[in-house]
Amino acid sequence: MIGIFDSGSGGLTILDALHRRLPDQDFLYLGDHANAPYGHRSNDQIVEMTRRNVSALFDAGCTLVVLACNTAAAVALRTLQQKWLPQAYPGRRILGVLVPMVEAITGVPWSQEHPVGHDGSGKTILLFATQKTVKSGAYVEEIAKRAPAIRLVQKACPGLVDAIEGGTGPRPLAGLVEGYVAEALDDAGVIPDAVLLGCTHFPLVSSYFEAALPEGVELFCQPDVVAASLEDYLTRHGEFRRKGSGKIRLMTTGKPGDVDLTDSYLPPHLCRFEGGLS
Repeated sequence: MIGIFDSGSGGLTILDALHRRLPDQDFLYLGDHANAPYGHRSNDQIVEMTRRNVSALFDAGCTLVVLACNTAAAVALRTLQQKWLPQAYPGRRILGVLVPMVEAITGVPWSQEHPVGHDGSGKTILLFATQKTVKSGAYVEEIAKRAPAIRLVQKACPGLVDAIEGGTGPRPLAGLVEGYVAEALDDAGVIPDAVLLGCTHFPLVSSYFEAALPEGVELFCQPDVVAASLEDYLTRHGEFRRKGSGKIRLMTTGKPGDVDLTDSYLPPHLCRFEGGLS
């Protein structure tokens, strides 16, 4: 069984793409709604809350956990992988959503830092993300290691996640996205070569980003990129590829009745949560 963790509900976009690509794989999703959002938390708090929830997924039988939260992946992933996981759960794995996106943008495998001939000369990339992800600088740092000539322009989108989860109507949502895109284009000063949606909620409104961007700009959405990357990982690491019945179970650290996603932009089968895992 594969675990999917997010601070809230945005990671359900990743789960949906994974389920479509790996229909016979069992998934257990855990949203830390009791402590969401993570954006205003300190780095130490984010590491500790991520560690606690990943532990809950491992204890529930998961052998691999995907951090389907850009904030958790940017702030906590490396610390947990290097300092906690080998002693606490040897043989288990934690992956994140940031790595596949960096690979997709740069065209360089994660294992290759400062590769020869992959500098990304002349490219301007726009990154739309939460304030915490932007502040972490994780995308800037990792892209620079692999394609140092890529110019990455970051744009935080405060309020967009809350609007998406709250079921805000199409017109106000489109207006929010249009405003952020206009500001980012002004900051960039040029038409970008590509746009990276660095929040797992944002693919739910990707059509609004596409409408607001200049024609022909390539849009990188995390669900499909991450799903393809995980399928490749499971092909190379068969010990984590355990076929099941395709069961999906959604858990929350909050009260299931308070996590009402029926008016959100998510498919109906991803809106019914249980409690009690963490």
